[in-house]
Amino acid sequence: MWIRRSLLVAAGTAYALLPLTAAAGAPGPVPVAPEPIVPDAVYPLVAYADPALGGASQAFGAGVFDADSGGMGAVGDDAVSSLRVAEGFRVLACDRTAAQSADAVDGLGSCRYFDAGWYDQVGGGLDDRVSLLTVVAAKETGQGVTVYGEPRLSGGRLPLGPGRYEAAAGDLDRLDAVRSLVVADGHQAVLCDSDRSTATASGNPGLCQAFGPGEHPTVGAGLDGAVSLIAVGGPAVTAADGSALAGAVQTFGPGVHQAAAGQLASAGNDAISSLRVAAGQRVLACAGDQVAPAVLGECTLFGAGVHELAGTGLDDGISLLAVSAGPSTGQVLTAYADGGLTGSAGGFGPGMFAAADLGAVGNDAISSLRLAEGGRAVLCEHDDAAPGEVGACRLFTAGDHPTVGKSLNDQTSLIFVAA
Repeated sequence: MWIRRSLLVAAGTAYALLPLTAAAGAPGPVPVAPEPIVPDAVYPLVAYADPALGGASQAFGAGVFDADSGGMGAVGDDAVSSLRVAEGFRVLACDRTAAQSADAVDGLGSCRYFDAGWYDQVGGGLDDRVSLLTVVAAKETGQGVTVYGEPRLSGGRLPLGPGRYEAAAGDLDRLDAVRSLVVADGHQAVLCDSDRSTATASGNPGLCQAFGPGEHPTVGAGLDGAVSLIAVGGPAVTAADGSALAGAVQTFGPGVHQAAAGQLASAGNDAISSLRVAAGQRVLACAGDQVAPAVLGECTLFGAGVHELAGTGLDDGISLLAVSAGPSTGQVLTAYADGGLTGSAGGFGPGMFAAADLGAVGNDAISSLRLAEGGRAVLCEHDDAAPGEVGACRLFTAGDHPTVGKSLNDQTSLIFVAA
């Protein structure tokens, strides 16, 4: 957003100066500002509350984000007006409505399907009406969803991992039709009767329905035999106590998850040996979860992919996982440049903030902070260093913290915030 607007502002300034420097005589034609080149987006999706990429914002990684479960973050339900979609990702934005028939499952209202690019207006009757966002990258191997060619989980079957599957691309050719499905824990699927072939950049995917974990013996009368698009969203992070995601498994969404609060119960405290991070997501894995504020043990920042921890200091040593795709607006955390909650300040909503996102306070400048009720934050010395090299990290909970500690004072470059 800032890059785009700065280009426009710079262009406008340059053109405004032309009459002052032009030769005397009849004024020449005023040049038309070229459409700015859209830079690569850092995050798979950033949703904005106002048109033209303005107002409250929230970064999203791959997955399905539903307002009913608080997944719309800082922007909120029925508030999205514009979008920025990164190269390699597509977004299905929908208005969730009541089921339209007795056999419908999570019926959706209007939906639009967006390719990579800037969208200053969501359009299609969805402005300030979006209540479900599905962010998908290219298809991955996996068994998050299994679709069947006949009702009641019979006929031919096709296992699908997280990602997008379109009839126009031949992704569904193994089945004559899609009539039922099973969705694994931690996953969701959105099925529609049209796909991207309806438009080059964005279009109406027709009738869509969302399906949560469990067995679905029918896709509903409107979609029976008519499915052309399947968007599968998986968990942001999957952790297992064995290698290659084997053994006891637990999934995690955005937020700060602590063993001390019983939030690693399935995978186990000091038991995780492998991690899978969804496309566009990040996870900070730390040892030494204690009563906050507390200095954490070794911390490592992981990007998308499967990560084996054998032979590292975190194998069977993780007690805290902080998960996010990127930053959002808000005031969950207020950081100050000086001690005692003084000096220049900046507000941060839920999410991950690297050095470039630290705004008014700045990189290597934070000395004190305030966390709103229910808030938690992890501050670290480095932002995108190699695994094992994020430096000193510390966990903070709600309240005033007149100092961030000697190791982080004027040294913070990475923040994870959870509401």
